[in-house]
Amino acid sequence: MTPTLLIAEDDAALARLAARVAEEIGFDVVIRHDGNAARCVLETDAPDALLTDLRLPGCDGLDLLEASKTLDPQRPVLLMTGYATPMNAIEAFRLGVSDVLLKPFDLDAARAALARLKTMFDQKSRLLQLTEQVVRSQKSAHLSALSPAMQGALELAAQVAGSPLPVLLEGETGVGKGVLARHIHALSPRAGGPFFTLHCGALPQTLLESELFGFEKGAFSGATAKKPGLLELAAGGTLFLDEINSTSLDAQTRLLQFIQDKQVFRIGGIKPVKVDVRLILAANESLKDCVRAGRFREDLYYRIAVFPITVPPLRERRDDLTALAEFLIAKHAAEMGRPALPLAADALDRILAYAWPGNVRELENTLQRALVLAQDEQIGLADLPAELRDRPDAPACPWGESATLAEVESAWIKRTLEHCGDNRTQAAKILGIDPSTLWRKLKEAER
Repeated sequence: MTPTLLIAEDDAALARLAARVAEEIGFDVVIRHDGNAARCVLETDAPDALLTDLRLPGCDGLDLLEASKTLDPQRPVLLMTGYATPMNAIEAFRLGVSDVLLKPFDLDAARAALARLKTMFDQKSRLLQLTEQVVRSQKSAHLSALSPAMQGALELAAQVAGSPLPVLLEGETGVGKGVLARHIHALSPRAGGPFFTLHCGALPQTLLESELFGFEKGAFSGATAKKPGLLELAAGGTLFLDEINSTSLDAQTRLLQFIQDKQVFRIGGIKPVKVDVRLILAANESLKDCVRAGRFREDLYYRIAVFPITVPPLRERRDDLTALAEFLIAKHAAEMGRPALPLAADALDRILAYAWPGNVRELENTLQRALVLAQDEQIGLADLPAELRDRPDAPACPWGESATLAEVESAWIKRTLEHCGDNRTQAAKILGIDPSTLWRKLKEAER
């Protein structure tokens, strides 16, 4: 759906120019030349965004901005003015203006501001679609990727899915090996069968073996009834063994015997149980190194490493970060029963620049927290944890959060001068002051 932009500008030629730029970027445009007419459009047609001049016949731009925010607090507003002052700029930002465009009209600045706005609408649209998909809730994970490293892993997964071969997934903790395992299961002929996961590193070895192989009644103290293990329960489907590198050599021996014979001996049992199950195994360190260190059986390694797939860390999948973040926001927003919020540009920049040592798991935790903290219509920089928010290269407030009015005024004058290419006469005109007053203020700022 194409977003609609209302342009409120009394200069007809400038309004047409702004409309042309907006239409090139992808907006449908409505133009009104006075504030009262623009207010009527806000009340009756509910445009998606507003671009308004500061000075308008009828009601002025700040009144129109306030009316827009009253009608729809989430509607973004861009303010266009040739009469910017620190005080009305502060008031505009207090009321929630998204951006300020200075006159004379700078096509590049306007195009960049409108492109940022269109990007936000596109992200909202994608989040809405993703939320609908999450609500429909497929059990399987249908994965896609833009990064070459992850595309390669998905291609291998698709190739092996239809075979009965065991699959070994290797990669750092938190990269999504469990998600890829479920994806392989969903693509396989066993997709209608059960899918079980056993986190080998989370259990004591004695409990691990009983969970995996099951036990007979009286096999040990507390075994008051027989219990089938996950190998039996997953028959006809897939069993995913995560962190297989953490298992004991005894458990590895029993697992090797099962892979060779396709039979399970429950603990304390003497009768084998024939089982047809697909194994997907994962390790968070190199199994070859574990073999060399004597912590993993070499013969088991060669049995399970028939089809290894390396899942790349998130820092090698930066092309996937935006889409992955949007999917995780949609997923957790649906679970929390709240709207899926888009990421503000500065927050997305931080996410794209961060190294993500905890990989997808860390990203997911970060976005869950941000959804809880977000008070605005977007997830902003303030909603991210300190390790992302307080990076040395993070963009700072133009005048500092504890700045005095004089410091704010000085920063606004500097910004206007930069916009005018240091032309003081033009800057004074835009600021609405005499050139002599500007000269005096610049001298005061140098002291």
